[in-house]
Amino acid sequence: MGVLGLLTIFPLEVQTPLIPARMELDYTFGQRMRFILEMEGTLPIVEAILYYTLPDMEIPQRVRVVPGSQAPSQITYERDLRRDPLPPFAPLTFWWEVQDRDGNWWSTERRTIRYLDNRVAWRMLVAGPLRLYWHAGDPGLAQSVLELARQSLDRIGRPLGYRTAEPIELFWYTDRELARAAFRLAGLEMGGEVRPRWRAVILIASADGAGLETLRRLVPHELTHVILEDLAGGQSLPAWLEEGWALVNEGWPDPALLRALQEPRLEGVSLASLCGDFPTDPLRAPQAYALSWAAVRYIQEREGIGGLRRLLEAYAGGISCENGVRRVLGRSLARLESEAEAALQPQPPWRSVIESLGPWLLLFLLLSIGPVLLAFGQRFQARTQPS
Repeated sequence: MGVLGLLTIFPLEVQTPLIPARMELDYTFGQRMRFILEMEGTLPIVEAILYYTLPDMEIPQRVRVVPGSQAPSQITYERDLRRDPLPPFAPLTFWWEVQDRDGNWWSTERRTIRYLDNRVAWRMLVAGPLRLYWHAGDPGLAQSVLELARQSLDRIGRPLGYRTAEPIELFWYTDRELARAAFRLAGLEMGGEVRPRWRAVILIASADGAGLETLRRLVPHELTHVILEDLAGGQSLPAWLEEGWALVNEGWPDPALLRALQEPRLEGVSLASLCGDFPTDPLRAPQAYALSWAAVRYIQEREGIGGLRRLLEAYAGGISCENGVRRVLGRSLARLESEAEAALQPQPPWRSVIESLGPWLLLFLLLSIGPVLLAFGQRFQARTQPS
């Protein structure tokens, strides 16, 4: 096999006829990957071009291959994943174009395969669009995790009118070091991992009751990212909205969030600064998450899910971070921030009593003052009448 070049240009937008062929892709995770094309007929191949792309790639990779000494109807291209790694769990789409001896070009159909960590023997459970991949623990526990994901998807998505027929795949590691190694083989460090555009969620929790409790937070959090990515239609959402919404959907406030809000605010942590990426340093990140949670919680309590949905629709339309809040909520980001934090401050006991009894106190006042005003009116009328 001779490789003439690795080019990064789009293939020509011409309608080449499809040709029946067998396409295979096999790999050893983090080591090597082989693309195999075998023609079903006896058409001899003079030249072949392999295309492959990931969802985040704007331009597909293009590899030109000359058969050389290979069988004229079979082509193989090998990628060294140690030198040119791929991100784990990415869906890889590939196809071939070939030229015969008469100069005619033919094309294969496109095929998509997810680049799984095949160091692990994955098992799979399915419920609707959800696919849970797991490798350790008993089947009953895996079924509980899948049911948790199904309920979370319905609870979060139904109020937003969200439905999807596209699969959402969850990969549950029970060993944190095993998961980290998968990313390090690609030259990446793992944090809280979700790839909404890839429709892949990576979960890390032990295969026991404690792990299930961890997943009760983690699963709805990560599914929120997938749902919001779908509903935003490719538009970037403010980080404070997306992360805050995911934290609210965990179901109850993490005590660490409340503690972070009580600490003196560090420089550079504000809703305005969280329109883009989150800070990565370990001091500012907890405050950034806490502030995002407080803002989304405040919007939800004040405006309901409808307010959050209108805000999401505004951002999906391409409006700026500041203008989205002004248009939908009628306030600036700075004011939203101060109101959200004030709403978390302890209130005097008498205030909550007055707020809860407010309508009844108003009715009592009206009933009490009514006779007084009537008597005053009658006395005033009596004084003004001529004797």
